[in-house]
Amino acid sequence: MKNENRLTAVGTDLLFRFGKEEWMKRIFLSMVAVISVANINDSALGATPFDVFNERCLARGPDFDRTIAFAKNRNLPGLAMDMSLGFVPVDNPLALEGWIVNEGGEPFQALVVSRASVGQKQVESCTMAFAGIDATGFEGALFERTGPTVSGEQNGQNRHRKFYTIEQNGRKEAVTLDLPLYPNGNDEVIASVVSEQQFEN
Repeated sequence: MKNENRLTAVGTDLLFRFGKEEWMKRIFLSMVAVISVANINDSALGATPFDVFNERCLARGPDFDRTIAFAKNRNLPGLAMDMSLGFVPVDNPLALEGWIVNEGGEPFQALVVSRASVGQKQVESCTMAFAGIDATGFEGALFERTGPTVSGEQNGQNRHRKFYTIEQNGRKEAVTLDLPLYPNGNDEVIASVVSEQQFEN
């Protein structure tokens, strides 16, 4: 709890002192510096960061309830709400949950899910944030595994946001990669997927 309170204060201070892009960069550095999390054994242990994102978010699409059940089952420590909000790709989420994931120690990982209304549609998102990974390799794996269609991009001072659409299992998904402008193999990457909420019949 003390760590979470400390992180909340750090995140709030950075949000007001810097723009969102710089704030997110500093969040990564702050989290890596102050969080000590026990190792969590997982079937994805030893997998690449993209494999982990694919398993948690992409392969079956975002699923708010399923992800919460996974986090509770693994006793994942919660991520401060303001930090979780900084990672979601949708505005004004109706529900939001985030956790710190540290599968096998390094690199740092966070997992965030949300629900929101976009127009008349109810959507869900699933995001993973990574520190200390190869951004170029992550993006390459996305192309190799899903063959996405590029739908846009947005450059900031230090970050590059790329937008893709993919269709799998009869479901359209919007994927966003937030990458450094100049990747060096030890990068911070935020990967998100958004799709229409699936309801049980």
